[in-house]
Amino acid sequence: MSSAPLPLSVLESGLRWTARLLAAGLVGLVLLIYVGEGFNPLNLTAMEALQHALFLATCVGLVVAWRWPLAGGAMATGGMLLFFAVEFALTGRPPRGPVFHLMLLAGLLFLLSGLVRRRRALR
Repeated sequence: MSSAPLPLSVLESGLRWTARLLAAGLVGLVLLIYVGEGFNPLNLTAMEALQHALFLATCVGLVVAWRWPLAGGAMATGGMLLFFAVEFALTGRPPRGPVFHLMLLAGLLFLLSGLVRRRRALR
């Protein structure tokens, strides 16, 4: 029994659209929470401000990745990994809740999509 390999164009498209749908849902949820809760950045401590900056950099990276998956994916993944590092340094544990892990996953999917696209272009 042999199976045909998945064409790179199908793999890249699947990764890209999975990442896009995930990113759209997550960024929409973040916007809904920020607007609904009346977010005020002036009430943050220095470490909270740093974490929010990294979190927002991740959101911006997810939006940028719609057009440039490699650059946006790198920005989103890097921002979320730094967010994880700051949270771990402050509390001794990774952030709680699935949203943070899903944001990291979306960034990684965009990165993979960009790498597959680049490899396909080199062929």
